[in-house]
Amino acid sequence: MKNNPYILIYDDKCPLCAAYTNAFVKCGILNNDGRKSFTTVDVDLLQKTDTERSKNEIPLIDTATGNVYYGIDALLELLNTKLTGIKKLGTVQPLYWFLKKLYNFISYNRKVIVATKCSKGQYDCSPAFSYKWRTVFLIFFLCINTLALFPVHKYVFANSLFNGSSVYYLQLLHTVLIGSNIMLAATLPKQKAFEYIGQVNMLATIVVLSLLLLSGVNRYLFISAAFNNVYLLGLTLFIFKDYIRRMKYAGTLQTSYITAINFVCISGFLALLLFA
Repeated sequence: MKNNPYILIYDDKCPLCAAYTNAFVKCGILNNDGRKSFTTVDVDLLQKTDTERSKNEIPLIDTATGNVYYGIDALLELLNTKLTGIKKLGTVQPLYWFLKKLYNFISYNRKVIVATKCSKGQYDCSPAFSYKWRTVFLIFFLCINTLALFPVHKYVFANSLFNGSSVYYLQLLHTVLIGSNIMLAATLPKQKAFEYIGQVNMLATIVVLSLLLLSGVNRYLFISAAFNNVYLLGLTLFIFKDYIRRMKYAGTLQTSYITAINFVCISGFLALLLFA
C-alpha cells in the first residue's frame, strides 16, 4: 500500500471511529499516515473538505485526484482497495439506500453512544443534532431492551436474588421506569431532554447487553446464584459510575431533582424486584 493516496479524517474522541480506522491501518487498507484525526490534521488538508458535512460523514481525501468522499461512499471507496467490486455492489439500490441509512443512524448518534466531547480549544467535530435520528435510535434500543428482558429474566434473574419476580412484573417495572424518565425529560428544554433520554437509553442498553452475555453463560454452563449476584452487584456499581459521566455529558447532573428522582426510581425498582 505504498502508493495509497487516501487520507481518512476521523473523530479521535469517538472510540468507535478510532477503532475501525485503526483496523483499516492494520489491515493495510490505509497507510500508517493515511489516518488523521480532526484534532491533529493540518488546516490545509481540512480546508479541502466540506467542514459541516465532515462532522456528519467521515471524509476521505484522494490526494492523487483531489476528490473527497464522505460517509458510506468513503468506506466503500476504501474497502474497494482490498475487496475489488465491493464499491460497485454497495452502490446498487436498495442496498446503497440501506447502507446510507445505517451509516447515518450510527454517525448522528455516535456522541450519545460514547458520551465524549472534544476538549476546549480543539476542533469540534460533533455531528449536527438530529431529532429524527435520535428518535429512531431511542425507539430501536427501547424495543431491543424490552425484548431482551425475557431471556435475561429466564437465565439470570430466575437464578439470583430476584428469583421471586415474574417476567411480566419485570416488564411492568421497566415500563414505570421509562415513564418516569419521559416525565423528567419533559421538564427540560427540547434538545437537552433528548440528550438526557439518549443517555438513559444507553445506560439501559449497556445493562441489557451485559446481562445478555451472562444469560448466554447461564444457559450453557452451570452458574451459581452467588456468581450471578456478584455479577449484578458489579454491574450496578459500574452503571452508577457511568451514570455520573453520562449525566455530566448531557448537562443534567447539576439538576439535583433529576439525580434525586433517578436514585429513588432505581432504588425502588431494585427493592420491588427483590421483595416481589
